[in-house]
Amino acid sequence: MLLEEIPLRFKNASSRRELRYSLATPASDSEIMQAEQRLGTLFPQQVKLFYQHYNGVRIDDPPLEILAVNEITYFSSNLLHFATLDGGHHLHFDISKLNAAEQWDIVTTDGFCVTLTMASFWSNRMWAWIEKRRPIWHEERAT
Repeated sequence: MLLEEIPLRFKNASSRRELRYSLATPASDSEIMQAEQRLGTLFPQQVKLFYQHYNGVRIDDPPLEILAVNEITYFSSNLLHFATLDGGHHLHFDISKLNAAEQWDIVTTDGFCVTLTMASFWSNRMWAWIEKRRPIWHEERAT
């Protein structure tokens, strides 16, 4: 899914059920650079691209917040908190290394890998939560 398609996908989801959401206006290159300087790291291209389109996302139900670029903070020396789901499940960029896709893994606080790229997160994983309410912050186990 292209980033430009996200507003239409939200509109379509809203037509099926009441979905209150907001997409923040794009972050400027200056805001992104200031965040990188503040955090002492360079964002991979997909992270920059997301913030160049939407400087944060908020959904009321099911609860999801992707923080504005200036709100991203360190959770630990290798984890940057960038999103919160269901009011308390934090998602982090694992900045300890770039993966094979030259991106940061997206992980939970306890180390479960949610996805390998920001593009996978915005095009797939967040929609599993929004549309199906499938918890993406832990491994689903068959019963």
